[in-house]
Amino acid sequence: MNKTISIHLQGIPFLIEEEAYAKLRNYLDQLSNVLGNQDGADEIIQDIEMRMAELFSKSLDPNKKVLELKTVEEVLIKLGDPDVFLSDEQKQSGGSSSATENQKTEKRLFRDEENSILGGVCAGLSCYFGLDVVIVRAIFVLIAIFGGFGLPLYFILWMITPKARTSIEKLQMKGEPVNFESMKAEMEKAAENIQEKSKKWANNLKGNKTLENNAKRIIRFIRKVIGIFILFFGTALFINFMIFLFIDRNFIPSQYNGEDIPFDHLLKLIAETSSDAQMLFVGIVLTALATIGLLWLLGIRFLISFRSIYFKYSVASLIVLFMSGVILLIIPGVRIGNAFAVEGEVEKQIAQSYDKELILEFKTTSSSEKNGFKTVSNGETGILKEDKGKIYANGMEVSYEKSSDTLFHVYQINSARGTDHQAALKKARNIKLGFQQNKNVLVLDAFHTFPKNDKLRDQEVKLLIQVPVGGYVKVNNRVVYPYLKVPHKKLDEKSQGYVDGDGSYQSW
Repeated sequence: MNKTISIHLQGIPFLIEEEAYAKLRNYLDQLSNVLGNQDGADEIIQDIEMRMAELFSKSLDPNKKVLELKTVEEVLIKLGDPDVFLSDEQKQSGGSSSATENQKTEKRLFRDEENSILGGVCAGLSCYFGLDVVIVRAIFVLIAIFGGFGLPLYFILWMITPKARTSIEKLQMKGEPVNFESMKAEMEKAAENIQEKSKKWANNLKGNKTLENNAKRIIRFIRKVIGIFILFFGTALFINFMIFLFIDRNFIPSQYNGEDIPFDHLLKLIAETSSDAQMLFVGIVLTALATIGLLWLLGIRFLISFRSIYFKYSVASLIVLFMSGVILLIIPGVRIGNAFAVEGEVEKQIAQSYDKELILEFKTTSSSEKNGFKTVSNGETGILKEDKGKIYANGMEVSYEKSSDTLFHVYQINSARGTDHQAALKKARNIKLGFQQNKNVLVLDAFHTFPKNDKLRDQEVKLLIQVPVGGYVKVNNRVVYPYLKVPHKKLDEKSQGYVDGDGSYQSW
């Protein structure tokens, strides 16, 4: 009865007889002593152990689960004598080498990245089938051109085929015997390849100074172009901002609900208090100036390569200035956001008519008559107007639905926002819409007004017109509801329209 020992070779477990283990242990110790502190010694030992594990696994079967001395000796003979790694001087001083089997091993398919152009698939296939790599590459090119699946096939093989990493895998890829002699030759060949590539790379660097210098010139030229562009852009921003600050505050346009409004007026009408408006303005100035300054420094840095403590201080100062501006924008911004928190909506009926036809007419802010002359131009500039403590906002939405009786009913719906519901309702009730009714003609303003003190809080006016069965609505001598060009349209289908500030009407 022989005693067995449990061992692991590169993570693979085996049961081995005690005598066979002593033989194997002695072999590995001898290999370790021969290699000593040579470069790549650990890698060689790992490769040998992996090869051992592979050969031991092949020798086992369900009826044989223990490695015997005979099996270990056969595997060690295949691997060869560790003394093959001794230098010539070591061999002359007493080292010896024994002949090993020069049998071919079973080929395996790997990717050969050492001789690759892309992924090493063709180089690996050439080793596996014993073909010239040029022929394999030509076959893939022909399949790609005429078959259309050359590239997909190549990338599939690239993904599923492992790369030959270790010396054992490289030998298996070529079908050469996996023993000490072949592994030593493979490692020496790899070292020569690395040395040759290093020399070639160094020679290329030495011999291509002109190319290197040209590349540096191109990079410097690109840096200067980028630097000039950044400086030009920063200077353009600075000039525009100076015009805005000291010459014309209307130079930078702004909009609210589609209406143009001078920028400084917009700040006053949005901010809750005058101090908030000032904080917003100062915050915008600080962030803008800091941004322009950082652009200038960045442009100079691209143009001139230098290191200065003053440059770092300047960048840090501008960043602090920018953050200060952001803080000044956030504080009133939070209060403004709170002022838009809740929406309020109110409604009232402003007209009704018994006729089958309702005619709508719209007046603009310039509609007037003086000395017998009637103004026909609307003078619309698209600018939100302020006059005598009132804000004039143009446009309103119009919607239609079926009336519950035989009358036309016209409702005015006002909406606004505030810090709470009551504040929003108060602002909504302060919205005024001028209108006059003469029988079936309803003349309305194409604009609405609200107190300047209410600020801009998303004030809007909508018209809801309930149309009786058989009735229709006309604007500018054309029927807008129901649509005559869609005769099958039913009255209970809702429709939408919009009145612009110039009195024109659009519908959908």
